[in-house]
Amino acid sequence: MLLSNQIMHSSPTSNTKILVLATVVIIASAAALAASWPVAVVAARAQAASLIGEAGSANSAEAATDYQLATRLDPSNPAGFVGLAHTQILAGHADAALVTLDRAGEGSEAGRLRLRTLIELGRTNEAADRAASFAVHGRSDSDILLAGLAYALAGRTTDIPALIPLVGSPEAAQRLSRASSGDLPLAAELYASGLPESSRTLLMKQPTSFERNLLLAKILYARHSQPDLASAANYLKIAVALDPSGIAARQLLASVYSDSSLHAESAAQTVLITKLQSGRP
Repeated sequence: MLLSNQIMHSSPTSNTKILVLATVVIIASAAALAASWPVAVVAARAQAASLIGEAGSANSAEAATDYQLATRLDPSNPAGFVGLAHTQILAGHADAALVTLDRAGEGSEAGRLRLRTLIELGRTNEAADRAASFAVHGRSDSDILLAGLAYALAGRTTDIPALIPLVGSPEAAQRLSRASSGDLPLAAELYASGLPESSRTLLMKQPTSFERNLLLAKILYARHSQPDLASAANYLKIAVALDPSGIAARQLLASVYSDSSLHAESAAQTVLITKLQSGRP
């Protein structure tokens, strides 16, 4: 207010000097900011790259945070968005992953993850159509297997035999054959390929069995919320009732109980596992 009053009551010459001085200050400040901006950009990109590297060895929650920060520091780096989308898929947020991938460009990794996201969202026909570009010579075994899974989910199992000559390992060929041999083997291959939601959706349509309940429990245990742990325990109790000698189910049940702070129940399962492994009744 004082400065404005001074300007209003100053001579025209003084007003001109003040305006010139203000203009010079503004220009000088802008020039300093412009000079420092490239340094700030380089530093932000370096920090983003560091966060992306750290995310690769972090747990899922920490990795998601690292990728989030990386995308804000350097929106031009597609690796940050690809990594963030991957953590969103594993957390069961495929819709969010697809939005994230819109900012990841059209690189091979982004394209691969986009196909995985469509599979997890249950958009099977769209996924199968996109998978056609993966079913060619020169693609990795994992890419061709991913195409096979998309075909199987879309009911196009007759397209899978043509993929087998494209893979380089007997194991990949066997996995493709299993994916087309029935819903339960397909669910197992989806789970093994890091597609838990599509595996869970398919398993929920299958009749109760030891294998089905064990796999459902594995998926729920990985989510690790208290409701998921409770559901996993229920599936596993049915599984061990169906096959009391099923050590894998009892081992997972012991872990579920332990993580639910049901330590007595966990210890009881551990005792039973020891007896089963020693051959004692």
